[in-house]
Amino acid sequence: MIEKNRIINLNSWIKNNTKLAIDVYELKKFEIGQSNPTYLMKTDKKNFVIRTRPQGELLKGAHRIDREYKVMCALENSKIPVPKTYGYCENIEIIGTEFYIMDFLDGNHEFDPFLAHYEVEEKKKLYNQKIDILTELTLINIKEIGLEKFGRPEGYLNRQIKLWINQYRNSQTKEIESMEYLIENIPKNIPEEIDLLPPCLLHGDFRLDNMMLNQEKVIGLLDWELSTLAPPFIDLSYWALMLRFDKDWPIGGLGNKKQLMSNSGIPSEEKILEIYLNKTGLDKPKYWKFLLAFNSFRFAGILQGIAKRVIDGNNAGTNGFEVGQQTEPVAILGSQILKETF
Repeated sequence: MIEKNRIINLNSWIKNNTKLAIDVYELKKFEIGQSNPTYLMKTDKKNFVIRTRPQGELLKGAHRIDREYKVMCALENSKIPVPKTYGYCENIEIIGTEFYIMDFLDGNHEFDPFLAHYEVEEKKKLYNQKIDILTELTLINIKEIGLEKFGRPEGYLNRQIKLWINQYRNSQTKEIESMEYLIENIPKNIPEEIDLLPPCLLHGDFRLDNMMLNQEKVIGLLDWELSTLAPPFIDLSYWALMLRFDKDWPIGGLGNKKQLMSNSGIPSEEKILEIYLNKTGLDKPKYWKFLLAFNSFRFAGILQGIAKRVIDGNNAGTNGFEVGQQTEPVAILGSQILKETF
C-alpha cells in the first residue's frame, strides 16, 4: 500500500525528473498480477500506470523492474507493442520502493486463451499477431536498439536451470515428486546445439495475461521482468506450453478444449510452430519437447515463488494461493513431457 502522503513526494519527483506536466491525485492498486505491485495512477490530465517492486524480503535477482523499464524504452519505436514509459526511480524514499511510470492501455485483459467472447476471425487475427510478435522478437536487431549487452545468450539453459533450482529451493514449502524428477533429469538432457543459433530478445513470460488486447490486436505486451537475450524457441515453447494447460487451472489453457479447436480460429501447436518457422526461416528443433519440459520446470519454479510470497504476505495478486497451488500440476505435466523425449 502506498500512503496518501507519498503522492506529494511522487508529484514532486515527476515534476523534477520527467517531462510530464500532471498532478497525481490517486493511486489505485490493480488486483491482478502475482509479481510486482502495479497501480492505476489518476491525474488531472489522463490515467497512467505506476509499476513497483514489492516491499519486504525478496529472492535474489527477482522483481527486476529496472530491466522491464530498459527493454520497453528500447522497444518504443519497434513493431513490438509496448506502452510508452516516462521515468524510472531508484530512490525508495519517494513512495517506499523503486518504480517506473508508463502509459495506461485501455484494453481487455484476458486469462482464457480460448477467447470465448471473441469471434472466430478476431481469434485468428490475435493469434497470428502473437506469432508476429514472437517473430519480431526473434529477428529484431538487438544491437540497433541498444540491447546487445542485455544478456549472455550462450549457456542460457544451463544458467536458467541452475537459477530456477536455486529459486525453487529457496521458496520450497513441501516436496513435490515430479519437481524432483525434473530437477534431476532436466540438467542431463540439455541440447548443446541450441547455443549454435543466433541470439534474440526474450520476453521471458510470453502468455495471454501479460498482454492487453482490443478485439482485433495486441495493444501491449507487458511484464518484461524476465527478459534477456537467449536462443530462439524459448518464448515460443513457453507460450505453447501455456496452451497445453487445462482451462480449469487458475492459469488457464486449451488442453481440455481440443475438440473445440478445429473451427475456433485458434491454430494448433503444430500450426503455430509451422508459421513461426516460415516467418523466421529457422529449422524445426529436434529438442522441441525438451524445451516444453524445461519451461514446465521453470514455470513451476515461478509458481512456487508465488506460493511462498503468499505465505510471507507480500504477494501482489488476490488469487495468489490458487495460482501457487498449480506448482505440482505444472511439474507433473513437465515430467510427462520429458519422459516422452527419452
